[in-house]
Amino acid sequence: MFSKFSTILQQAVDALAPEATPIEDFVYHWKCITNFYVENTDEKCPVNSTNIPSHMQQMLVILVEEEAEREVGNTGPCMEYLLQHKLLETLHTLGRADCPPGMKQQVLRFFTSLLGRIQQPLLPHINVHRPVSRLVRVCGEVAAAPTESEEIAFLCTVCARLKQEPHLAHLFLRGKEDPKLKNKKKEDSPVVQGTSGNNADQEKPTTDPTGKVNTTPDKTASAPSTSTKDTKNSPSLHSYTTKREGYDLVDSLLNLTKSEDGRVAVKACEGIMLLVSLEHKDAARAIVQDTALCYLLNLRLSSLFAAIPENVDPVDIDAVEAKWGLDARTDDSHRFSGKRALISFLSWFDYCDRLISEGNSQECRELLAKSMKEQFFGLTLSPLLCATNEHTILTATSIFTKLFRSVECKELLREMLNFLLAVSNEESVPSLLLRILERCDHLSDEITIVSLQLFETVLRKNDPIAMDELVIKYLLQRGYHAENPGNIVIQTDAAELEWDLEPGLEVSAANSTETQRTGSQSEHDTQQAMNVAKFNPRLHVQQAVNCYLNVLPEAAKSSQTFDDDSGRHDSYLREAHRMYRDVQYVCSQFNWPKEFDNPDRCPAVNNFNEGPFLRMLLSKISRILDQPYEVNLVVTSIASRLCLMPHPLLHEYFVDPLTPLRPNVKTLYNTIQHIITEMMARFARFPNFKHKLLLARKSLIGNNESPIKTLSSSPPPHTVKGGHEHSFLLEGSIVLEEFCKELSAILFVKHHASSATT
Repeated sequence: MFSKFSTILQQAVDALAPEATPIEDFVYHWKCITNFYVENTDEKCPVNSTNIPSHMQQMLVILVEEEAEREVGNTGPCMEYLLQHKLLETLHTLGRADCPPGMKQQVLRFFTSLLGRIQQPLLPHINVHRPVSRLVRVCGEVAAAPTESEEIAFLCTVCARLKQEPHLAHLFLRGKEDPKLKNKKKEDSPVVQGTSGNNADQEKPTTDPTGKVNTTPDKTASAPSTSTKDTKNSPSLHSYTTKREGYDLVDSLLNLTKSEDGRVAVKACEGIMLLVSLEHKDAARAIVQDTALCYLLNLRLSSLFAAIPENVDPVDIDAVEAKWGLDARTDDSHRFSGKRALISFLSWFDYCDRLISEGNSQECRELLAKSMKEQFFGLTLSPLLCATNEHTILTATSIFTKLFRSVECKELLREMLNFLLAVSNEESVPSLLLRILERCDHLSDEITIVSLQLFETVLRKNDPIAMDELVIKYLLQRGYHAENPGNIVIQTDAAELEWDLEPGLEVSAANSTETQRTGSQSEHDTQQAMNVAKFNPRLHVQQAVNCYLNVLPEAAKSSQTFDDDSGRHDSYLREAHRMYRDVQYVCSQFNWPKEFDNPDRCPAVNNFNEGPFLRMLLSKISRILDQPYEVNLVVTSIASRLCLMPHPLLHEYFVDPLTPLRPNVKTLYNTIQHIITEMMARFARFPNFKHKLLLARKSLIGNNESPIKTLSSSPPPHTVKGGHEHSFLLEGSIVLEEFCKELSAILFVKHHASSATT
């Protein structure tokens, strides 16, 4: 009550007094603030019960009006007074002490308004950037502080100011010397321009408004960096603790990303994005490379990952959708143990993905992505992917697949691929790729499915590195082709033939031996048609399409007896056209040849090695009659995805059934021929197999509530059901029938697409 009366009385006196100049008003308001600390004895009196907030607001109004009345770049007397008398230094001291209670909030608001509303360059002044930098350190110190909203508003204002003046980013870089390095020479650590004198500033005595000298050291300056907290045993920490620089702005923002207030956390993440996207290349690189930003980002990612239970169902992992930001919404209709932890992890990964995309330069993006590969994927995820416990393998592989599915940043995707496809440095230790390939044929059908789905997801990213490492590099020498210069087989047995094929000669005779081995008449007809269709592209594609359409005998077909749309060839044509159009658009940016029809350019290869990935895939296809329906759907989905790829060598080897092959080379088509031969032999011993085949197809259509799924789409994962040998045989034959239709549609669409572009 007394304070309100004093305010009214003061306003009356001001009204009767002669009009003062702006500088006089400014000084008057400042002295009113400092006099409060001289006259007031109640330290518990909240700041809102005093005149301090109104005086600070009036000072700010005077500064804004002064700038508006002057030319750009011309500093007025009020601003000069603020700079020369180190008003911001004093306000920082008062705010840090939070005296009276609530003063920190008022100081943060004043600094925020000053930096946000004053257009002239303030940060270059030492009496501005030094107190601003010190106030930055105060932000995020206390978890769940009542001033979080003001702190994040202040930090984001500083970030926005640096976005306009990125060359000043070095002003917020200060030394953080490791005690172990205290006695080392200064030259041992890199010195960033603009950091000299910062340590001295931290130890410089300050004067409070009463004139007393405060020699208490700055606890914030001497406190250890948050990057070294709880990381004693971390092998990746050495590169950060040996550095002597650290951005307090980055550290404070990272602390506030952990806020329980979602708005504060999101604003803190946006502030970091602003810093990483600074247009000053050296500043952005220093923020990424010379601070603990990468380490703390990955530390947070690893801790969130560790909170996920290891027995989460892969179906639940696949179904969860989580995006970073306030606008992200999650479906709470299906709850399961560990869902919140999983959402938090996926949301933070999405933020890291976006943060890398916002990087100012290619170098910054690569540094951030590489740190994730080394610290999170290499140190946290890799041991779990290489574990032996089945629950751990299922959860880790499913999450890895989920991350591949959600990643959008090109640099991060490349590092993830490098992590997956890297070759082991030790011969005795199998690489991660070989481990997962082995698990594609695991005793557990669930592990088999999640391993296969990982490769399916990788292929769907349409990245040339993945295609090259998994498939293309093994086909470059055309070792599969009968016309390869190295295709010479010396006769070693009377029952074997001596091969010395010249280009275009004795192709059908050479392949007739394979026909006799499999006993398939359709293969023999195919080889006879090869020479006829070789120089006629239209006839060639007709023959190739018919190879897949007619490879299955009529007695083993089940789709023609249904009146619905299940298994109709035109539906496969529409789907193949849509998918190939999308794949072709993406792959047009790759440096892939349009065609390859000159075998003389290939080196002589004595043996053909299709590579571990294609070897695994053809092996899984060859056992299509002995695998669960869900496994077959993923296998055929991967195969159809490869068939869609517009690489001429992949098409020639894996898709085209008329390609002349050297002996004992396995391809997709001759593998299917072998399966059909085995299938017909087993059907001959199966009583009333046709009726049971139709019942099996009807059951599959009913279970899916739709026609048989187009095999290029993924099945619902991990719903493996127990089945008898006969059910595997019947379901496998149905999958094979639909798969052949899809392959014929892909061949037809690819031919017409290539004809339209030539």
